[in-house]
Amino acid sequence: MTSLPTRAGLFVRTVIAGVSCLFLSSGVVVAVLLLIGVPIYAGVHYGVEVLSSLTILSDSDFRLAAGPLAVALVVAVGMPCLAAVELSLRTVRTARERSAPAGALAQGIVELASYVLLLSSLLIVLSTLPFLRSALPLPLFGLLVLVGFFYLLMAGYLWAAHEWIRSKDEVNDERTTGGNWLVIGIFIVGYLSIASWVGFGLIVVAALVWLVFGSIIVPNHVDRVRDAIERRAAEITEEEPVDPTATYGITDEVKWVRTRLEQTTALRPTLLVSVTGIVIVGASYWAATLVSVETVVVSVAAMSAVAFVGIHVGATIRTEFTGNNAVLRDLEDRFDLEALTVTDIESVDQIDGTAGSTSDSDRKVDVNASLESIVTRLAGQVDLPPPEIQVLEHGTPVALTVGYRPAVSTLVLSRGLIETLEYHELEAAIAHELAHVANRDAAVLTALSAPSAVARLARSRYGYNPVVEPLAMLVGTISRWYVALVSRGREYAADDGAVAITGDQAALASALESLDADLERRPSTDLRERDTATAFAIVPPPWEKHPFFDRTRRFIARRVFGTHPPTEKRIDRLRAQV
Repeated sequence: MTSLPTRAGLFVRTVIAGVSCLFLSSGVVVAVLLLIGVPIYAGVHYGVEVLSSLTILSDSDFRLAAGPLAVALVVAVGMPCLAAVELSLRTVRTARERSAPAGALAQGIVELASYVLLLSSLLIVLSTLPFLRSALPLPLFGLLVLVGFFYLLMAGYLWAAHEWIRSKDEVNDERTTGGNWLVIGIFIVGYLSIASWVGFGLIVVAALVWLVFGSIIVPNHVDRVRDAIERRAAEITEEEPVDPTATYGITDEVKWVRTRLEQTTALRPTLLVSVTGIVIVGASYWAATLVSVETVVVSVAAMSAVAFVGIHVGATIRTEFTGNNAVLRDLEDRFDLEALTVTDIESVDQIDGTAGSTSDSDRKVDVNASLESIVTRLAGQVDLPPPEIQVLEHGTPVALTVGYRPAVSTLVLSRGLIETLEYHELEAAIAHELAHVANRDAAVLTALSAPSAVARLARSRYGYNPVVEPLAMLVGTISRWYVALVSRGREYAADDGAVAITGDQAALASALESLDADLERRPSTDLRERDTATAFAIVPPPWEKHPFFDRTRRFIARRVFGTHPPTEKRIDRLRAQV
């Protein structure tokens, strides 16, 4: 039974971590709103200025309505452009989930959006420079400008170009060379629009509008253009073109969206989208007649950014609470994670202690039955529904449980753990994980680890971006700190819970000792080192001495970001109870 001071300390740690997680998530959402809202505002403002200056709108008959008409036209054109970006993001995400290459058009727009994001960050930095210049000492301000200029303009662009050129349609990469050539073409058009004629910029806008309406009206034509881009890119790079039948494109995503709309609203999607578009355009014109055009432009940019971010935040939250949480998706994204089957484990002697004459297939069945039997029996002892069992194809011994509710929890056991532990040790390790579920530790740690896991998934899915990358690194660092703050205090309670379930302190102590000894023999790159799953593992990764600042590094790794108390103390504590 956990003492009252210990429970009070755990509660305080959890509150601190929860508040930190809330502030971190809110800060990220605000940053993303700014990074998306600024380029939308710049585009709408530029479009309104250009259209308002046209002769047909500047004549005396149209002078009063020039501003509202320009706003309505820009909104009417801007909605398909934003829809094209959203469809491209959804296409890349779906292609990643289905292990298929994303279409060149979708990948090209995602790459283009990443560069627009970089430009928007520059605009935000430039807008804050006057304030910083008055608030900071001149030498510090000068240093800040130099550092920001070097990173955003030099390191950012060069590294982004490196990743862009290097990205190809490989086994573990959904990016395509066709998308790269598409972005090159867009940059050429952008340069011409600045250096020669502003009207060249309309080519990109017209292409985005065509992409949306074409994928709805003539999807086969869009697919043919995509295939032509892929073939041309393959010819230039002397590679085999991407198989069109294996590619997931924007037209496929549009079909899925139309089907969902029909099932949800029972209305024709074309009619629904048309009515919504007319309402939005009419509302923007009406608003521009009541208030200043600048106010309407700012409102349009803000509402577009909120809608854009809200769709993705809402989808993330919905996915989190349907059982497929971000921590589990992060593991599935980077490792071979499969549901338990009779072919998953090849060694039975370490599990049930039996040897001898039975065939290999019989032993595999015995292992499968043994694992399911252990989990079901131990879960029944604490009135928990048995969690789903998944096997991680990794040699490092890992046991972790994730999930917000016991009914949708998932127990992940690595092949290395199953092969390392004896039967009674494996039983104690599983009891330790079930104690985390019973104590709601798994739910708390899953929620606290979600921002870091989502940041890692975003980096993996959409590729490198010199603006998103440092933001994701910041999220991961802060998340590691407050997750470790909570996790350290919950391991002793889980050890006590495992002993209460099995009644065998010696078995858990032996399991911890075996896992710790096995990790000492592992190479330096460990699965859980600086990883989202660290807080869920049963023992921390081993410490390797460094030639410089070893004490400082150990203090930061074990005290600041350490997710577990020392394994030796846990073993001594358990053996003292025997």
